[in-house]
Amino acid sequence: MRAAAKPRRRIWPWILGGILAISATIILTSILNGTWGAGSPTNEPTREPTPSATAFDPTPTGCLGGPSRDVDMLLAAEGSAPHDLGGAIEFSASFVRWIQRYPYPSSDEAEEVQGAALASESFTEDLAEYFRGRPDLSGGIVPEGTDYHMSTLPGVWHVETSEPDEVAVSIGSGYVVDGVLSTTLRSSITVTVAWQGDGWKVISADGLRTPADLYEVGTDFTGGC
Repeated sequence: MRAAAKPRRRIWPWILGGILAISATIILTSILNGTWGAGSPTNEPTREPTPSATAFDPTPTGCLGGPSRDVDMLLAAEGSAPHDLGGAIEFSASFVRWIQRYPYPSSDEAEEVQGAALASESFTEDLAEYFRGRPDLSGGIVPEGTDYHMSTLPGVWHVETSEPDEVAVSIGSGYVVDGVLSTTLRSSITVTVAWQGDGWKVISADGLRTPADLYEVGTDFTGGC
């Protein structure tokens, strides 16, 4: 089952140096051959850092909204993230922690996030329907049906582009499988957010960088959870 999605030019994160197709469309039609999660490749060339459009010195914790991974955490992060670069980074990290996990967010949570935390033109029009399709959000990294979530304790961030009302930031996080934080498995997702109304909203989440690339150029979160 596929959720309706708006076409964009983005792809999901690389998995172990290659792309593993996922079973449903969460972002847009043009990324049907992309992947979501990512392992930690070992022999991949790194890219030169992409300069940000704005000079900055934020110190994001990677734990805005608290350590839980429910809708209350995400909406708390959205409500407290300021209209600046640091706020965009924090909210993006909270979104990654909310969405990339199993068991999936409930339909009620997905519908609430759809209305409150996604941009007016975002990667999907129906998050609840997407989750009902039981997509493999780890891209094959975690066995089907196994509990896992992402942690920013070993997390990093890297701003790709920055404008006053739109920021693209790559978020690196670690897999916590059956309650154990992996020492090797890492994910890289580039989240683009826009300031709309009174808070940051998610436009898209893409695979711009490999985990090895991101962890080479990224900055550690000051906290993490």
